[in-house]
Amino acid sequence: MSILDEAFEIKPYMNNLRNYFHSHPELGLQEFNTCTRIEEELNKLGITNKRVAGTNVIAQIDSGKKGKTLFLRADIDALPIQEKNDVPYKSQNDGVMHACGHDGHTAYLLGAAKLINEHVAELSGKVIFCFQAAEEIGKGARDVIASGALDSVDRIFGIHFQSEIKLGKIGIKSGADMASCDRFKITIKGKAAHITTPQEGSDSVFIGALITAQLQTVVSRLVSPVEGGLVGVGSFHSGTTYNVIPGEAVLEGTIRAFSKENRKKLADAVTKISKDIAQTYGAQAEVEIEDICDPLTNPSDTTAEVVEAAKKIIPHENILTGIDKRFMSDNFADYMRKAPGTYAHVGSSDGEATSFPHHNEHFDLAPDCLVYAAALATQYTLDYLK
Repeated sequence: MSILDEAFEIKPYMNNLRNYFHSHPELGLQEFNTCTRIEEELNKLGITNKRVAGTNVIAQIDSGKKGKTLFLRADIDALPIQEKNDVPYKSQNDGVMHACGHDGHTAYLLGAAKLINEHVAELSGKVIFCFQAAEEIGKGARDVIASGALDSVDRIFGIHFQSEIKLGKIGIKSGADMASCDRFKITIKGKAAHITTPQEGSDSVFIGALITAQLQTVVSRLVSPVEGGLVGVGSFHSGTTYNVIPGEAVLEGTIRAFSKENRKKLADAVTKISKDIAQTYGAQAEVEIEDICDPLTNPSDTTAEVVEAAKKIIPHENILTGIDKRFMSDNFADYMRKAPGTYAHVGSSDGEATSFPHHNEHFDLAPDCLVYAAALATQYTLDYLK
């Protein structure tokens, strides 16, 4: 029996888990019930596990034979979205929804743990399973790293479901895959005045508007069009009434890049432009830049390993090695500070109901996508640790 056949056999097991997690979603750093349910399943499977840094669960299968260590990760948190699907497993937590597939990530990795545990006699080395908290808010990964869970890891692997990829297909891209993420906050401190006497004040709204407009030119002038980058303002708050020049404005946004060099270049430009424009018009700009996660780059050698594993479970033509890089971010990239690895994208769309974009109130997963994800993670584990 192939690994894919074995994964199809436990499809009901994984779907029941996924439906439970979907109907009981929890926001980042609040995944206490989710962790308890994960631990219950791991205990039933006889797999050792422990809670790390609040709401991360780390489990391990040790073959008892000397070998390498593989780290498999799934994120477990939900989003602050009101679900609009009318399904039996609809969210029971008002205003919270699994709209990015992390419920499926949790379920498939538990399924993979079950399958790998049944093949433990074939392995040499260890498998570490990481059920990570708070990916949606850029947390969790560095707490796991700080816990020492990756100190002896040789390889890492992760999967994300993708609604724009059809069921049965898997995207495995070498090189730049997903962008880094930095959050910036620009506080403009000007001087309030009556709207009719602008010369007596320092207009934070005007300055903020100039900064916003100027930031739109940064990427096109500092980053190669081939490499790409993004600087975007998503929030602009200032003022309390119509006839007062406000003395303070606050802008918030994000910087995305596919290399650490461009990441720094863009961050430096955001700081310099903001300060220079504010100073020109008699104000000051305080710039805070928060490092959320690294750019995600798949090395060619580890990607080739995963492609070979994928060939054993799906037709070669369904392995998509030329998918576009994307400006979305995932702090799976931070684990690559400790060991090389690959992030794969498993198709989760089998029709209109499962084709909605991620973070949409109608997002849903094709049930069989759990099977392909569990099969890929299991096959790669068997290949790497044999």
